Amino acid sequence: MPYLPTRRQNTLPGATPYRRRPSVEGARRARPLFARSRVARAGNVLARCKAALACFGAAALVLALALALPLAASPSAAADVDLEARAAAEAAQLQVAAELPRSASLDVPALQQYPELPTGCESVALTNALLACGFDLQKTEIAQEWLPTGADDFVHAFMGDPTSPDGHSCMAPAIADTAAAYLAAHGSDLEAADLTGAPFRDVLAQAAAGNPVVVWCTIGLDEPGACYRTAQEGGRTYNLITNSHCVVVRGFDLDAGTVLVSDSLAGQVSYPLATFAARYYALGAQAVVLR
Repeated sequence: MPYLPTRRQNTLPGATPYRRRPSVEGARRARPLFARSRVARAGNVLARCKAALACFGAAALVLALALALPLAASPSAAADVDLEARAAAEAAQLQVAAELPRSASLDVPALQQYPELPTGCESVALTNALLACGFDLQKTEIAQEWLPTGADDFVHAFMGDPTSPDGHSCMAPAIADTAAAYLAAHGSDLEAADLTGAPFRDVLAQAAAGNPVVVWCTIGLDEPGACYRTAQEGGRTYNLITNSHCVVVRGFDLDAGTVLVSDSLAGQVSYPLATFAARYYALGAQAVVLR
């Protein structure tokens, strides 16, 4: 799902030419100090100064309104700033936290979704997590045999076809239900728990406990793209984002400030902790853990 950023272009006003006033020094010497014409001229100058000040004040007001308008008209921009600040603060706290180990790492495969599943990052993420838990399955098995699909539902099913480049996405409830069905069918004692809404430290705590966590973010941790569909379910809001992605958190390194990720587009990678946490929150803090 490509994300095409827009580019803002700025234009600078041209310089305004000015002209020097001719010298009137001789005329000034010949006029009495309190001549009526001079008093009238002084009044004109004062009036001009007042007018200039009024214009300046109006311009300043317009400028202030112009600067404030984008924030007032774009609550999403303010929300993005809040998410970035929250993620940065949490990342800073995590790096000095005592309740987590300094690092953790799980052995999670990184099967790549292409070419079979161009829009199937969620099913491949679950496959990689199941492989890490010791199950034997093929890359396309979850997408073709277990994950429900639909034309409109993207919360409890994959909307579209994950084998098609025109497919869309699915949310945490769909992956949690699919994982639970797979685990039950294979007689496993493991459970698939939907952690949606949990703070990011809980995701890292699960990884530290040896549990792979399927997490929603964006492709390459880019800024979230446009939201083109919204659904309300169980008191939560789920959004379809043009560049949404799904990966497995397999560990972290607090000293380095990184999250270790199994990514079906990039392989085994590490991402900046604060940026990853920001994308986690931007995508609705969605996560499913196998434990």
